[in-house]
Amino acid sequence: MVPPKVILEIVSFLDMFSIGLIIPQLGNIALKLGCNHIQMGAMSALYSAFQLISAPMIGSWSDLKGRKPTLLLCLVLCTFAYVILGFITTIFSFFAIRSFLGLVKQTQLLLKALAPDCEIDSTQQAAVFGKLAALSSIGMSLGPIISGHIMESYPDSGFTIMSCFTGLLFAINACLIKSLPITIKENEENRTKNDETARSILKNVINSLKESVEEFYKVDWSVYWDIFVFKLIMTLCMSMYFQSYGIFLQTKHDASPKYLGYIIAFQGVIGALCSFFFGYVNKLYKNDKDFSNRLYHVFAALTIGLLGMAIAPNLLSYVVFTIPLALSGAVGRIVGLEMIVSKGESDRRGSVIGATSSIRSLSGVVTPMFVGIVSEYLDIQYVLYFAALVAVMGILTSYTIRSQALAKNKAD
Repeated sequence: MVPPKVILEIVSFLDMFSIGLIIPQLGNIALKLGCNHIQMGAMSALYSAFQLISAPMIGSWSDLKGRKPTLLLCLVLCTFAYVILGFITTIFSFFAIRSFLGLVKQTQLLLKALAPDCEIDSTQQAAVFGKLAALSSIGMSLGPIISGHIMESYPDSGFTIMSCFTGLLFAINACLIKSLPITIKENEENRTKNDETARSILKNVINSLKESVEEFYKVDWSVYWDIFVFKLIMTLCMSMYFQSYGIFLQTKHDASPKYLGYIIAFQGVIGALCSFFFGYVNKLYKNDKDFSNRLYHVFAALTIGLLGMAIAPNLLSYVVFTIPLALSGAVGRIVGLEMIVSKGESDRRGSVIGATSSIRSLSGVVTPMFVGIVSEYLDIQYVLYFAALVAVMGILTSYTIRSQALAKNKAD
């Protein structure tokens, strides 16, 4: 029998590989359907807005109804949605499917919430998170390269082929998750409540949503303030970078689309290697109980990377400075998850991870507008400067966390 954590690793890889096939081609498909650049920006913001709304709800729902069945439902819905996406012919249907995917495409969130249930040993959970992140990065790196070859070979039907293949991968993932053993026992009270509400599907859905909201408010959010600040700063920095890197490379270094793909793949490989060996990295921080040292190094590397790319005189030096950026992003994702797990409250884990994922979605709504304004009235290069300034705020935040931890230790 395949170990549960191995199944999660396979699912994580296939999930991001399939997304890597689709995402790079969405802009071209939108243009073919008649979308202008404003509509394309609105589509991106709309997707992020629905992710923002659904992440905490689905996270809380998974705490109530079980992470495995919730993930299974999301995978099945995504299977049908991605297949339909390959056959759309109107702008309205394109927006509708993307909005629906924004609501239900929370597979990575649920995988992260499910992972600690499949690895009881807390000392090994960081390694599990690292492998999940590494395989996700590898999948996201391979997907765009393969999709480019498919679109070049089949310019007319390539997107339909990739959409159907993506749907197939999601169906395979659903089967893999279905094979997982049940790791969390249902609460007897919830089981009785489900039996009573099963008479009405609509009533059951409404009750579940209400319970999810109630579960969301039961979390002691004051305990998690440092995680939310850390997540906000990280997502703002990374979102500003990814919203501007393509235009920056094309205008400042005259990079072709082929080189853009290779640079993203290179970053993905660096991030994957760092994530895969994160267990060894963590051994360097045995005494970093409050995570402040790790946060400091993450934001320091992020600042160096962003400033270096902004002032890089040529493409090669730009690529060199993507290394600290990729390392900080990979380490930052896992450290954020470790911080959540370290707070305890395993029955609220889905709610907290869902809420932190909403911060990423919120950045996806806000940063495209900010990047557009800065690029229009200043220069695309200033986007990286602003991102570096936000990263410096992260360094100051790590000092604040350290100071509070020291004060608490003295008081004890």
